[in-house]
Amino acid sequence: MFRDAVEKSMVTNLRIAVIAQEKPTMEHVCASLQGWDGSLRIVRHPGGVEQTGRVVEHENPDVLIVEGIRGSEDELFALERVTPKHPGLAVIMLSPNQTPEFLRHAMRIGLRDILPLPVHKDALTDAVGRIQKRMALSVSPQKKGRILSFIGCKGGSGATFLATNLGYALAQHNKHRVALIDLNRQFGDAALYVSDRVPSSNLAEVTQQIHRLDGSFLSSSTVHVLPNYHVLAAPEEPDQALQIRPEQVDALLWVAVSNYDFVIIDAGRSLDEVTLRAMDHSELIFPVLQQTLPFLRDAKRLLNALGALGYGKDKVNLVINRQEKKGVIGVPDVENALGHEISRCIPNSFGAVADSINQGIPILNLAARDPVSKALREMADKLVAVKPERGWLSTFRRAG
Repeated sequence: MFRDAVEKSMVTNLRIAVIAQEKPTMEHVCASLQGWDGSLRIVRHPGGVEQTGRVVEHENPDVLIVEGIRGSEDELFALERVTPKHPGLAVIMLSPNQTPEFLRHAMRIGLRDILPLPVHKDALTDAVGRIQKRMALSVSPQKKGRILSFIGCKGGSGATFLATNLGYALAQHNKHRVALIDLNRQFGDAALYVSDRVPSSNLAEVTQQIHRLDGSFLSSSTVHVLPNYHVLAAPEEPDQALQIRPEQVDALLWVAVSNYDFVIIDAGRSLDEVTLRAMDHSELIFPVLQQTLPFLRDAKRLLNALGALGYGKDKVNLVINRQEKKGVIGVPDVENALGHEISRCIPNSFGAVADSINQGIPILNLAARDPVSKALREMADKLVAVKPERGWLSTFRRAG
């Protein structure tokens, strides 16, 4: 379970700034945290959300807890002016507004925890505990496996195809043990891209038995595409997907990285608590786009959200799929529009890719000499060749 006690001890003197206009809220928040963990240092700033910028600049806190009296969009805009300048800052907002629209807006600007007012002590301490765990993971020693997350900037990007076939390349071409976890919980079909076998289990069924999860149980729950390439399928039913919790993803990934060299996450297109938990643990996040204006628009939105959530440019590696070298929108145009370097381009080979998907056969098997197969082998070689402790993130650059 990610060794909670060990990780907790690795982050000491967590500095928390509390901004609250109502005195009872301030007293309740501070009292709830004071008796919870001696490593917390709490500073109080009575007043409204408009003073957030000044408090953050002066206190440089690890965590900001801010009370939103009105639960209005104006309060979110005040925070939005601050969070991009401080990507390492974790923000907990206390708000009476818990509507889906408000929560979606809050997540887009980087707020992971929006707790209702009046705030319950357990909810508050749980939120701080999650932040403390994320910080501990960021300084913990490198585990055996590497976690890579793929997310589509827009529907039809080809992210699932790239994730599944990169996994096959790492296993078949580079001889590594690879697990792919389909976190596209509503519409996931990753297993179908590389196998015609019916999954014996799926993500929801594994997380329901998280207490007994180990390497053997995880392996037996997956589709074995190769002896060293296993795919954990997405849930079959929507109601199953709703039961998956972020802390279960923690446990699942801990077991996965302890038993596989690479763990690949197919995140679908969702930015929610479950997929964000996987991205927190990922060494690289691969947003996938194509060279069209709708893709550029959605890619810009996704990059802004990932930046607000604290994922740096060294972690976010853009991939252009179905590259058209003579297209109207070139790679430099994409980079200029997004303000972000393209890490890799996958050429357009529609026929071979369509055949691979329709037959459920990895493209490296179906068309080993196809340009897409070559690009995937090169991508796998880069991942294998560059070791993370020597700065492998910064050397993963565009080819082609």
